[in-house]
Amino acid sequence: MPLHRLRHLAPLGAAAALLLSGCADQAEKETPEQGAQKTSAPDSGRPWEPDDATQRAERALDAYDDDGSDPRRADSGSAHIASGVHKTFRAPGKRWYRLDITCDTRGVEELTLTLTRGDAEQVYGIGCGDREADQFNIPPGGPFTARVDTVRNGTGLVLWRLNTVSPGDVDGCEDDIDGCDG
Repeated sequence: MPLHRLRHLAPLGAAAALLLSGCADQAEKETPEQGAQKTSAPDSGRPWEPDDATQRAERALDAYDDDGSDPRRADSGSAHIASGVHKTFRAPGKRWYRLDITCDTRGVEELTLTLTRGDAEQVYGIGCGDREADQFNIPPGGPFTARVDTVRNGTGLVLWRLNTVSPGDVDGCEDDIDGCDG
């Protein structure tokens, strides 16, 4: 290649090297978790897509699959946050119930979950976009209701799974409806 053509490529090569070194410096400053959060977060500048949100929420629900317990799925479902959730579960048998619930939204960081059984009621915040679903233990017995408040001015979805677990596999509070002091 003639020398006068190489002379035009030199500034381009220098600019590319400078740009790439800046990218490398930024990548070194980020931890792998920070980089993953930026690319997987629904508010990362990309449009919120229901299919992508569903996949992220399912990964959050799957985070507990290898926790050593023997969960058996009793029910599962999803809803848009504009509709909210109002679901009553029967809860028969001798195994405890574990409600795994998560949300993936655009512009909403937390949803309100209310668990009720009879006169007992507990209100919780569910963090949207978390890598692990929130878990709530409910002993067997009468029916209980899970309600997630409607958010009419937001975009997003709620996914839940109701599993049964052995009493020995209940971790933390044994009854998140009655509540536990601690």
